[in-house]
Amino acid sequence: GFSPFAIIAFDNIMVIAMNAVLKNYGGIQSGDMLVTCATIAQSFMLIVTMPLGGISGGTQTILSYNYGARLIDRVNEAQKKIILLCLAFTGFMTAVAWLCGGWFVRLFTSDKLIAENALWAIRVCTLSLLPLGVQYEIVDGFTAIGKVRFSFVLSFWRKFVYFAALFILPAIYGAKAAFFAEPVSDVLGPAVSILIYFIFMKRVLNKRKIENF
Repeated sequence: GFSPFAIIAFDNIMVIAMNAVLKNYGGIQSGDMLVTCATIAQSFMLIVTMPLGGISGGTQTILSYNYGARLIDRVNEAQKKIILLCLAFTGFMTAVAWLCGGWFVRLFTSDKLIAENALWAIRVCTLSLLPLGVQYEIVDGFTAIGKVRFSFVLSFWRKFVYFAALFILPAIYGAKAAFFAEPVSDVLGPAVSILIYFIFMKRVLNKRKIENF
């Protein structure tokens, strides 16, 4: 349970850091407006990540049971289907963000300037939702089979990338570049996770298959 606890705790720190960066680089003129836009974008991202976590976390018992029973083929088949389900959901939410994001923004504000920037922020934050879906399943997949040393590191690698991009991009390109920390981490995080998955998952499963009861 420590892994999801730490992940959620760092998610809160990420929100605080984002607001601080936007206030700092946005200045008196646009800092408050950008923080408002970030709040709206983060609210939309919760609509994505909470159900996504429900899919990947809720299916852990399937992987755990079959891993415990040494039904390795079923573990592999289940992971493929769970990844496809995550991809389908994140693909759908990407379409919602780009096609219906304006309706979501209007739930929070009627200010035209804030609405335009908030919609832009939502679209930027959802640029890389598809690889994020894969990331969730790989992390929760390793957790399901008791290999937290992989899931913990992979999850925090993505957050490290986020923090690095959050502080580097605005310093170079200005306050609004902070929003690109999300898609950058959603690409580089899953990229490393996929690499680790292909290197280690097969070894872990094959080792489990030949273990004595």
